[in-house]
Amino acid sequence: MRLQEAEATLHAIRSGQVDAIVVDGPRGGKKVFTLEGADHIYRVFVERMNEGAAVLSSDHTVLHCNNRFANLLGAELQSVIGSSIEGLVCPDDRQVLDALLERGSHRPCRGEVCLQSPDIPHLPVRLSLNPLRREGTRTICMIAMDLTEVKQAEQELITSNKQLQYLTAHLLSVREEEQTRIAREIHDELGQALTAMKIDLSWIAGRVPPSDQPILTRIHSTLHLADNLIKTVRKISTELRPGILDMGLVAAMEWQANEFQVRTGIQCILNLRTQEVFAPEFSTALFRILQEALTNVARHAQATQVVVVKEKKRGQLVLTVRDNGRGFDPAAQSAQKSLGLLGVRERAAMVGGKVEISSAPGKGANLTVWIPIPSVKKPGAFA
Repeated sequence: MRLQEAEATLHAIRSGQVDAIVVDGPRGGKKVFTLEGADHIYRVFVERMNEGAAVLSSDHTVLHCNNRFANLLGAELQSVIGSSIEGLVCPDDRQVLDALLERGSHRPCRGEVCLQSPDIPHLPVRLSLNPLRREGTRTICMIAMDLTEVKQAEQELITSNKQLQYLTAHLLSVREEEQTRIAREIHDELGQALTAMKIDLSWIAGRVPPSDQPILTRIHSTLHLADNLIKTVRKISTELRPGILDMGLVAAMEWQANEFQVRTGIQCILNLRTQEVFAPEFSTALFRILQEALTNVARHAQATQVVVVKEKKRGQLVLTVRDNGRGFDPAAQSAQKSLGLLGVRERAAMVGGKVEISSAPGKGANLTVWIPIPSVKKPGAFA
């Protein structure tokens, strides 16, 4: 009977139906506890809030909590009050909880842990802790926000990003294969046809009488046009896929640095501190990253010098492209939307790498690509 009365009283207090309770003292007499004014408003507010709320003692026992906190655990209110908060947190997160409790006893702090109970084995929550002193007793006020939907959304976003990365990698791979095929067809078929045409024109020119100048002039003009077409074919074929890639990554990077310097007039210093031979896919990805980075320098940097370094650090292959140009703010919206930098990031992601960019207006730019080193091919094999 007394238990039922206590439960009814507790329910009345929590619902704001009473503003005071009278308790019989141990030696007779009565003591009145008022629950009116601001305390009454806050009590109702705490009970009706969507987040779980609890007050912890100095030894981390749950002194008070609202119904929402108990509901998060799928437990009855009476079973939660008096429990140790450590027992309500998943074992893997108890070290994190201990650190939060230590900080929360001195200053406000936040952190994420997973609650547990017999009915709910894993519930992600964000805890907000604040130190609370009342009547000389040190306690901690704790708010718990359910992160289940947030975590599900995060996981869906991660899955979606991975799918986009796989799709992008596939599209880049298909494009690279198609460019290689077109480059070879242009070089082999069109290039050979133009060469044959040039040979035939030369043969005809040798059989035209010297006195027939109009025809000879037309033939020589056509020969000159054929020479220009052959150069154009080679240029298009090289831009689609440099044939020197078949000779290895080192040779391709040296060619690209020299071609960039000749084409733009920007000094390009190449420092290859490691010269391992890799699989063709890996070599192509790294070459395209360098190509895209140098293109960005030519288009935007207004630089007079660019330094390219390829080396090994902490078990990874590191490619650094540093220029002395005008620089930019990496956090600016225009930088975030740069197709060139996006292309570098996507190609780096294809081989499990990451990109770091440091720059400031007037201080040049530094692009660093970190890529896990794949299995190295035997010396003598082309990459």
